[in-house]
Amino acid sequence: METINGKPLIEQIVQGLKNVFEKVYIIGNVKEYTFLQGVFFCEDIIPNKGPLGGLLTGLICSDSEYNFLTACDMPFLTREFFEFVKLQKKDYDLLVPAYNSYLEPLAAVYSKKCLPFISDSLKRNQLKLKSFFPQVNVRIIKETVIREIGEPEKLFFNINYKEDVEKIEMNLERSEKI
Repeated sequence: METINGKPLIEQIVQGLKNVFEKVYIIGNVKEYTFLQGVFFCEDIIPNKGPLGGLLTGLICSDSEYNFLTACDMPFLTREFFEFVKLQKKDYDLLVPAYNSYLEPLAAVYSKKCLPFISDSLKRNQLKLKSFFPQVNVRIIKETVIREIGEPEKLFFNINYKEDVEKIEMNLERSEKI
């Protein structure tokens, strides 16, 4: 489990989410996250299907029509970003930010209206989150709007390698010394 400054990364992400959203769900192999307090745990309904399978489980487990999805390796999504997406008019099935002409499906809001299309993609073993996007009402948050909230290169940064954690910790040490 990745840590930054000795604190589990997922704990930091969950705390940020709990500051804005009423309920936070952990989806997947939940046994390793039982130390987290004040969250709801859901085992994958269809195991080993990646984020798309997790999205299906999350939407089914949640009692909310609209649900924010993020990964456990995106530490720089901010309260301002969460509040922005939460306050958007609910006239979409999917609200997704774009950065560098690329959609960020792991920092997006999904409606339960997406469920049949997600199920269909899973049945066809099309596991990319974007596999069902053409079939739903997608509203894109433009990069210019995101830049008013924060720096997209930081907001959507995700940790893929041990070197990413080391880089973050080095930057944190530098900023503490200043």
